[in-house]
Amino acid sequence: MRPRAPQDPDGVLQAWLDHLQVERGLSPNTLKAYAADVDAILTACGIEGPRRHEPGALEGLTATALLRWIRAERRVGRAPSSINRRLAAVRGFARFAVSLGALASDPTAGLPTGKAWERVPKSLSRAQIERLLASVGGTRPLDTRDRALLEAMYATGARVQEACDWTLDDLRVREAVIRCVGKGRKERWVPLGDDALDALQAWLENARPKLDRAGSDALFLSRSGRPLERVRVFRMLRQRAAKAGLASAPSPHTLRHSFATHLLEGGADLRAVQELLGHATVKTTQVYTHVDRERLKRVHGKFHPRA
Repeated sequence: MRPRAPQDPDGVLQAWLDHLQVERGLSPNTLKAYAADVDAILTACGIEGPRRHEPGALEGLTATALLRWIRAERRVGRAPSSINRRLAAVRGFARFAVSLGALASDPTAGLPTGKAWERVPKSLSRAQIERLLASVGGTRPLDTRDRALLEAMYATGARVQEACDWTLDDLRVREAVIRCVGKGRKERWVPLGDDALDALQAWLENARPKLDRAGSDALFLSRSGRPLERVRVFRMLRQRAAKAGLASAPSPHTLRHSFATHLLEGGADLRAVQELLGHATVKTTQVYTHVDRERLKRVHGKFHPRA
């Protein structure tokens, strides 16, 4: 006898997250973000406290309540991309709730999709990247680790979690490639340049053995010898950027954006950049096409007689 499908908001949310983990292989961080997004919208719609455990409480998730939430988010100046991200999460959640019978109809079906304002991802210039990498000097194990990590992330465009998940087996020094496991557990092998390879070999040969106290297979280790965590990468990058004299503190994702931007500036094909970034569709990568347009403008301005 099949167990009865949950009808209360918390039960439906947990069932949806389990479904995403098993069926789509989403990472724990992605699931955590989806849970937080749906939780915020349910709370805004008045579905909170004891109501989270009441069957039928999801009927409070209506199109009117969602439109009210959107207006409130806009009034406080919430970025359109943030609003759309949460709407995407609640759309998936609502469709799943309908499939379980916890909702009679999908309240998100009639909502405007409202494409987010296209904003060019923040990236560092090549000169800023050079300043950042040059500032990571010294012979201490953590200095060697930070230089290798930053070189590898910039060389591959890896997401911060992908870099934290790297193991020794993911690195193929002879072939000069490293394996990245992205969203949905999709794998891709990304080439490493000479600078990144040199930095990684220095880390593996001279510094990592001094931190590896438990025989870990993680490529990058913390001071205590544990696998490096993403929060430490954020903190390290802020400190290194301040030392390099960068005006604003970049995030690890800034290195990913810089990787893509600099490839396109150098004439790389958009489809190739898509593969290197691990984007599911080229549509996601098209946010970087501003680089092509800017290069065309410069060429036109320099060579066209009527520019």
